[in-house]
Amino acid sequence: MKRLWSAPLAGLTVVALSGAAFIVLGPNRYGHSDRVERHMLPAVSTGPLDPAWSPDGRWIAFSMRGDIWKVPAEGGEAVALTAGPGYYFEPAWSPDGSRIAVSFDVDGNLDIGIVRADGGEVERVTTDSAVDVEPEWGADGRTLYFVSARERGFRIYRHDLADGTDVPVAEGIQPAVSPDGSQLAYVAQVDGRLGTGGVWVMPLPEGAPRLVHYEESEYRMKPEWTPDGLAFLYVSDEMGSNDVALVPAAGGNPIVLTADAGDEYAPSPSPDGERFAFVSNRGGPTTLYTAPIAGGRPGSWREVPIRTRRARVPTGRVRVRVLGPDGQPTAARVTVEASDGRAYTPDGGFHRVIAVTETHYFHTTGEFEVEVPAGATRIEAVKGFEYRPASVTVDVPAAAKVGWSGAEAAGGARSGPAAAADHGESPVAGARPHGVPTVTLRLERLIDLPARGWYSGDTHIHDLHQGRFGLTHAAFFEQLVAEDLHVTNALIHMDGTRLMGRWGDLTGTNHPLSTPEYILRYAEEFRGSLGHIILLGIDEYVLPFTAGVRGTAYAQPTLDARYIEGAHAQGGIAGYAHPFLRRVEEPRDAANSLIPVDVALGHGDFYDVASLYSDELASAELYYRLLNAGFRIPATGGTDNFSDVWRDPPPGSDRTYVQLDGPLTYESWLEGIEAQRTFASTGPLLFLDVAGRGPGAEIALDSDAPAALRVRAEAVSIAPMERLDIVVNGEVVATARASGDSSQITFDDDVAVPHGGWIAARVVGPPSRYVGDSYTFAHTSPVYVVRGGRRFTSAEDARFLAEAVAALWARVGRRTQWRTPAERERFHAAVEQARRVYEGIAAEAVASAGR
Repeated sequence: MKRLWSAPLAGLTVVALSGAAFIVLGPNRYGHSDRVERHMLPAVSTGPLDPAWSPDGRWIAFSMRGDIWKVPAEGGEAVALTAGPGYYFEPAWSPDGSRIAVSFDVDGNLDIGIVRADGGEVERVTTDSAVDVEPEWGADGRTLYFVSARERGFRIYRHDLADGTDVPVAEGIQPAVSPDGSQLAYVAQVDGRLGTGGVWVMPLPEGAPRLVHYEESEYRMKPEWTPDGLAFLYVSDEMGSNDVALVPAAGGNPIVLTADAGDEYAPSPSPDGERFAFVSNRGGPTTLYTAPIAGGRPGSWREVPIRTRRARVPTGRVRVRVLGPDGQPTAARVTVEASDGRAYTPDGGFHRVIAVTETHYFHTTGEFEVEVPAGATRIEAVKGFEYRPASVTVDVPAAAKVGWSGAEAAGGARSGPAAAADHGESPVAGARPHGVPTVTLRLERLIDLPARGWYSGDTHIHDLHQGRFGLTHAAFFEQLVAEDLHVTNALIHMDGTRLMGRWGDLTGTNHPLSTPEYILRYAEEFRGSLGHIILLGIDEYVLPFTAGVRGTAYAQPTLDARYIEGAHAQGGIAGYAHPFLRRVEEPRDAANSLIPVDVALGHGDFYDVASLYSDELASAELYYRLLNAGFRIPATGGTDNFSDVWRDPPPGSDRTYVQLDGPLTYESWLEGIEAQRTFASTGPLLFLDVAGRGPGAEIALDSDAPAALRVRAEAVSIAPMERLDIVVNGEVVATARASGDSSQITFDDDVAVPHGGWIAARVVGPPSRYVGDSYTFAHTSPVYVVRGGRRFTSAEDARFLAEAVAALWARVGRRTQWRTPAERERFHAAVEQARRVYEGIAAEAVASAGR
């Protein structure tokens, strides 16, 4: 993730490349990790989130569709308390029930505000440039607690509403004030333990905190006191899914209250202590429920039905059809930007945002209907990299008082007799008013790559990763088709000690949803402390999933070789995920990765030069050194997105194109990678021809053959491009720049390769709403040139890699968690072997130059 919320350039480093500024991933100014964006910061959703029971027990407030709503506790009409252009989240009732504190985005940042319980303008409470979230009232109603990133990391602050002062209280998140106001519960790190921490309690106004409960968590615990002050409701992941649990406030063993395969979040007790409200994603989008405080199976839950919605502004609906070149509905990614400046998603859909560009989107199978504030609404459809985006602006009229009818809706709406609706009031989900305007978007091809034998794919996708949307296999597959991603490798892995994915999805065969055009195959990611390895085409896991994880039995670093060899033993391939985040200018800059060791020892089949969680140009720098040391590695792309997380780009944002000789199969696609008939891309479609040969080919020349070869390269793109570079042995030797139409660049000229080596093409361009990564980029695998029967190698690059390997051991060798001296020596021996390989290459290169 390369952007934090919507603050301009927050979390970004800007570097100048040939006169143009590009954004690369770097530490954001608040010190947040990508996990904060994905899991902690509030989400826009089509279903209820963060419910809060009113003090009088009559209402449950929640966030949904960018607003704060309240609904009778038994269900009925949901009433909006806020309106655009901001997005509003995390409602918290004041003790007297007259006001609701919220977090909301304003001026490109998240701050705290207060709205009356009957709705209206939001009074802004905090104005700091840092992120402020998770409001909680003090028991006296005169103070607010909230979480802020004003200092590195997150702290809980107390805001005095009378004088406007903010006082830091504790390091942590998710504050909860006890019913009598004497104690503060919150979540904070536990030294030496994994996750976001445990539940701590401290006296108010100040005092020493004590740890009440710990378990490995991921920003989901959200403790809430029971009305008697004797226990906490919180969210536990100990059973493999998020469940509401109850633990004594004095500490003790928790009891799980919602044992269910889905995820339950954000418990809020009723004032009488008999029930609690929460949301569940067991049906996909979140649904609001209440359950007995004593717990019970889902049969004891009561859904809180939202039968109608009453917005604060007039709304209407628009029906949309997205058609392909054949005039038939086609799956696509869609953005709907309404007259209030906000984005909207159809009821029951998955509202998402590309963080680097703040582009909100959802996926459709081709036809949908969406409710928006009345007025000018812009709708845009995108389908991967090979179709031209299409957009239209429609004036959506306010709904008149007309009849509504429709099928039963997701998320609790019921079918039934047509209901009257004034403007600003609508039924949810499947209901449809008469006379709704219909617009059509037609997508035309920019280029038909399958017709040329090229098929897109992604080496690195995750479907399940603690997201709040209940992503099913079918919904996940719809994303892949909408992104026109022909081959998807969905990787199962372990984060800390939590499995991310389903054990049973790895079968060694295509998922049953696959079609001849779109293939879904599950695979594995090994996440070591010295880099991550992608294992494709396997039918059994190579275990353990992790290494170098503190606080576990696998705290020791391990070599990648057994994982790569394990993939090969099953007929699969293995390669390098998100190689480098920052430039590798000195050998020590590469000392956090085993890639140079693996390559020297003959391990590793591909290199994801394009990936969301690395920088493409930085990754390319070390890639060039490896190629210059004589190793032949294909250039590939893998997004590494989490497909159930709201704040993440879509699958295929960084993808691999593979040229096939015959029909598309999963096996032929992997074989094409091994043959290096590939290019990696965040948007541009890049083609290279060197003397009639394409990527992966070798051109053998006599020693006295002419130095120059004819090089032709062409790039077309839906995203703007700045330049097309021809790279020879790691140096840019020629550049073609975009002029006028930045969607197409060509190069056609002789290029000198006097000593042999390799030739590749790459494209660099600025950020774009059509790019899910930080900037526009593409890179081909090389064409190799062998002159006089001798492969080109660079002594300088080989020595650099030898020093990088030595620097890695200097870093790792100091560690003390080796289980046995033998294991330490085995690791050291592999590193030394790699160092000797590079030193031998350097010596041979020097000798060859002297001949």
